[in-house]
This record gives sequence, C-alpha cells and structure tokens, in this order.
Amino acid sequence: MAKEKSTFAQSLSKFILVISAVGFGLRLAVKGLINPENLAIFLVLVVIAAAIDSVWVKLILACAGIAFFLLDFTNNNVSQFKAAAIAVGALLLALFGLYMMVGGMRKRR
Repeated sequence: MAKEKSTFAQSLSKFILVISAVGFGLRLAVKGLINPENLAIFLVLVVIAAAIDSVWVKLILACAGIAFFLLDFTNNNVSQFKAAAIAVGALLLALFGLYMMVGGMRKRR
C-alpha cells in the first residue's frame, strides 16, 4: 500500500494541536505550575507528537487541557470538579454523537 499524501488541511490540523498546546503550556506557566525550561521541553515533545500524528497523544493532551480548565474553573474544589466533569463529559458525548450523525467518521477516498 502506498502512503497517502498529506493534504494542507491535515498539516494544518496537526499544527493547530501545537497552537492549543502553546496556550495550555502558557497557562500552566502563568499559574506557576511549570517553569520555562519544562515548558520548552513540553512544547518540543508536542511538536514531535504532532509530526508523528499519534491519536493517543492528541487524546491525552485534550483530556489534560479539559481537566486543567475544570480544575482552574472550580478553584481546585474536588466536589465541584466532579460535577463540572460530569457536565462537560455529557456535553462532549452529545457533540460526538452529533459528529457521528453528520458523517464525521466516514472514510474519504
């Protein structure tokens, strides 16, 4: 099987992952949870992961971003975090269902 050529949209979606990781990393740095050296290492690893195009890395990064947002939004209150996580999980499930209904998982040839 020949390897499919990467389109501009696929390359752009990989770079959007890097952009979101920069926002996530800068937010961690502003909060004082990560120092600049570790931020640089984190961003280099994200660029490598985006170039490799690993679905698992994208999923883990997205979950970490959502979890950090919820912790920040709830001021590290565990009971509020659980309630917010359930609400956001329901929203994500509904959005995934909508994505499936409009044919987001179809193979394009």
